[in-house]
Amino acid sequence: MNKKLECIPGNGHPDAVSPQQAQMKKRRRGLLAMIHIAKTQMGLNEGEYEMILKSYKVESAAALTMPQLENLVKYLKHLGWKPLRKEKDPQESGKLDALRRRCVSVAKIIPNGENRLAGLAKSICGVSSLTWCREAGKLEKLLAVLEHIKRKEAVNQDVSGA
Repeated sequence: MNKKLECIPGNGHPDAVSPQQAQMKKRRRGLLAMIHIAKTQMGLNEGEYEMILKSYKVESAAALTMPQLENLVKYLKHLGWKPLRKEKDPQESGKLDALRRRCVSVAKIIPNGENRLAGLAKSICGVSSLTWCREAGKLEKLLAVLEHIKRKEAVNQDVSGA
């Protein structure tokens, strides 16, 4: 009964992770959070979100690999999403909402206004949806262009109607 116990070298505690693994986990959680925040901020409905995930052949963002997660974040940015930091001022948010509402109301008056608004939002604000524009200066410029078009259309109607 003189058996010696053999020690098998291991990596310590089974749940222990290396600093590199911990950093990768943190980066992965961050990317997943960005994707879900973008989904909410962009107003993507479940169908739209599912279609994006289907292009990666997965049903959940959690099933994506790190390169796929990074690619999806890039794609969402390409669509116009911009990661936001904390809102600086609640009044600023109210101002942005008011500017957006004013742009939409002016666009309703203009012939083919909704289509024109979408195109102008893309060219002036750099986003494919007005709700994604987070810069008051760009929204003010968009509103000025819409007001100019509205005045021009009114003059054209007066000339053709007279």
